[in-house]
Amino acid sequence: MLLLAATWLLVAGCAARSPVLRPVPDAEAVGIFHVVKPGETLWGICRRFGARPQEVAEINGIEDASHLRVGQTVFIPDVAGEQPDSEKPQRPERPGKVIRHFQGMFIWPVDGRLTSRFGIRGRRRHDGIDIAAAAGTPIRAAAAGRVLFAGNQSTGYGNLVILHHAQDMITVYAHCRQLLVVEGQRVQQGQTIATVGSTGRSTGPHLHFEIRKRTRPRNPLFFLPRK
Repeated sequence: MLLLAATWLLVAGCAARSPVLRPVPDAEAVGIFHVVKPGETLWGICRRFGARPQEVAEINGIEDASHLRVGQTVFIPDVAGEQPDSEKPQRPERPGKVIRHFQGMFIWPVDGRLTSRFGIRGRRRHDGIDIAAAAGTPIRAAAAGRVLFAGNQSTGYGNLVILHHAQDMITVYAHCRQLLVVEGQRVQQGQTIATVGSTGRSTGPHLHFEIRKRTRPRNPLFFLPRK
């Protein structure tokens, strides 16, 4: 499955209009790979590099920070290089420090097989998940919201739907075969908004699905119901 990496430009309209999101290609992820050493914790590593633990957990698919392993490679975003090891021992973690999961707002947008996860692939970002399904399979709105964009993108996403939801959450549905909504339309959770296709840069029928907080990509598997 082709791995699509993207950044987003926020194009603000006048005050009466909603912002429009426009995906553009991004060849490389910015950051470093860090190999976990004995005694290191996720929070200690993030404190050392000035990174957000939740963001590092999501981009690396770390659902439980206690499962961090010595020798495991962790990608730290937006860091230029390794920092010198601190001679001070890491402070014990405070009780209650856990990786957050956000199940409840979204449903799975399509019935199919997960073929590619969110995160780093080589030096490229994959800002969503890929779900393989037969061409023509209905794609559902993961939550109630309004259609920000419905059309074709020349950047590789093909036929694309972007929805805006409560709390400034955004969902993205790419490589669609048929689009069944128009810009400005209100949709309900579970409503069919498109069908699975293989438009744009795609190696076969599948849905590329993203969840974003404003423009920041989030790991959909931290938001969708567990299967």
